[in-house]
Amino acid sequence: MVRKPAKMYRNISKRAYTRRQYMGGVPGNKIVQFEMGNLSQEFPTEVDLIVEEACQIRHSALEAARITANRRLMKDVGRSNFHFKVRVFPHHVLRENKQATGAGADRVSEGMRLAFGKAVGTAARMEPGQKLMTVYSTPQYLEKIKDALRHSGHKLPTPSHLKVSTIKVSGRVIAAPKLVGEKVVAAPVVTEAAAAEPAKDAKAAAAPAAKGGKDAKAAPAAKGAAPAKADEKKGAAPAKGGKK
Repeated sequence: MVRKPAKMYRNISKRAYTRRQYMGGVPGNKIVQFEMGNLSQEFPTEVDLIVEEACQIRHSALEAARITANRRLMKDVGRSNFHFKVRVFPHHVLRENKQATGAGADRVSEGMRLAFGKAVGTAARMEPGQKLMTVYSTPQYLEKIKDALRHSGHKLPTPSHLKVSTIKVSGRVIAAPKLVGEKVVAAPVVTEAAAAEPAKDAKAAAAPAAKGGKDAKAAPAAKGAAPAKADEKKGAAPAKGGKK
C-alpha cells in the first residue's frame, strides 16, 4: 500500500466525521498506548509540545512521534524518571474516493462527483496552541526531554514549539519502583496526612481506655451496693411483721 503525503489530509475543510457505526472497514488505531513511564509518581516539571497551526494529524504520524519521543526518553532519562502522555486521540475518519490513475485510465477514472468515499484512516484535529504531548519529570532531565520532544515534532505536518512550566506537587511520599522481571511494580503511596493519622488514632484510643478504667471500677461497686441495701430492707420487713 502506497502512503500518500500528509499534505493531502493536513488541511481542515469540512466538519469532522466520527460516526464509525455508519461505515464499515475503518482502519484500526495505530497508537499502541497513550501514557508511558512512571505513572504513580508526581514530578515538578512539565514540558509540553504545542502545535502552531490548525491541522489534521494522522494516527500513523502520531504513533511515529510517540515512538521517537519514548525511545529517547527511555534511553536518556530512564523509565522511572518521567511520565509521558499523548493528549489527543484520532477521532476523525478520513475518506477517499479511489479512482484509477496512470496511462490510459481517463475512461475509468471518471467517477461520481462528491462521492462519500472509503475509509482510509483516522486523524486528530488540532487547534493553534493546543497541547499534543506532555512529559513530566525533574529539572535535571530538562534538556534531554526537550531534545526528545523536538525530534518527535519533526514527524508532524505542522510547526510546533515547546513550553516548560513548573507544577506544585501534593507532597506525596513515594518509594522508588521495583523491577520484577521486565515489569515495573510501583511502591505504595503514603501521604503525610496518612502517616500522621496512626499517631492520632493511638492517642484517641488511649484516652477512652483511661476514662473507661475508672468508670469500670466504680460502676460494679455502685451496682453491687444497690442490691445489698434492698436485701437489708427486705430482711427488715418480715422482722417487723413477726413482732406484730
